[in-house]
Amino acid sequence: MQVTLILTRTPLKEFSHGRRSGRWGELVAFKGPKVSSARLLPKTPFSGGANPLAAVGQVAVSIGRTMAAALQGKIHLVPVNHGILELSLADGPVFGVQRFTSMERFKADSGNGYYVQLRPRPTPYGLTFEKANSAVMKLRPGHDGRCFRVHGGQTKPEKGILIHEAPEVGWVIGCIAPRPLNNFTIAHKNTPGNPSHKAMDELIAFVGARADLFVLDW
Repeated sequence: MQVTLILTRTPLKEFSHGRRSGRWGELVAFKGPKVSSARLLPKTPFSGGANPLAAVGQVAVSIGRTMAAALQGKIHLVPVNHGILELSLADGPVFGVQRFTSMERFKADSGNGYYVQLRPRPTPYGLTFEKANSAVMKLRPGHDGRCFRVHGGQTKPEKGILIHEAPEVGWVIGCIAPRPLNNFTIAHKNTPGNPSHKAMDELIAFVGARADLFVLDW
């Protein structure tokens, strides 16, 4: 049994917390066969263009093929807020799916440039669980420092990216924080049991020691 996480940031949903810039996304956790690829499909079949009827026909054919593959067990479809995740699978049963809202730092405080973020790519990053991470323990006195480390980044800052609790966006620089699905509260109290803390506990319980992570968009 394999666990795969999929991070999608489509469409861009930016917010501000004082001078700090953040962005919301969605983090999906899938437990089942190994996922070989993931992509985000639009919810609506109409895509416009110079020839709307042709566009509708092309999307209808694509959806038909997707549904046929799903019936054969080759893919799994996960509805998300802004589309449908299409996961290409190996053989085997699906055990469960959990969805979270994700929070990341976005633009630099100066307004010039952006903070480091995981790059989208067709192959997954690796994730491993860490106990007592010294940076995460600084969240508040008594924090146990639990997090996931992302493996496969290209640069030194990318290699330091974690998934961990964050009550507000000031606690993430490159890292990714889970929230309960559709919880867009900009700042929670930095106390044990806050919504991000609970979401991280749920994610750890679901994932276990390791997982793959697909990033679908910039």
